[in-house]
Amino acid sequence: MSDRSAYDIKDRNFIIVKAYLFCHSNLCPEKQAQAILSETDAIATWVQPFPHAVLVVSDLSVHDLTSVMRERLDETWFLLTELNGATVNGLLPGKLWRLVNDPDVPWQPSKSVSAQN
Repeated sequence: MSDRSAYDIKDRNFIIVKAYLFCHSNLCPEKQAQAILSETDAIATWVQPFPHAVLVVSDLSVHDLTSVMRERLDETWFLLTELNGATVNGLLPGKLWRLVNDPDVPWQPSKSVSAQN
């Protein structure tokens, strides 16, 4: 994945957005995790292609986003890792690969519940 960036005209800054894989313990119910993702300003977009695993787009670093999620999930176990199109492989629909490889391209809708929607 290249470090492509979106240009914020208002602030005249480049905003680098990255794709992450967020996995959480089943001790956090899916609806609760989805609510946290939808209500967190730190997350621009998310898509849930698998149970307890979510593709997340954010302009925060992995460390800063981990801090945000830690505040909201308390002691629930989770894993957050940056996705790099050059080192990630698997079987996903093309639209999801575009999200991994070019996270600055908007996902429709802006907040997602699942990849099937």
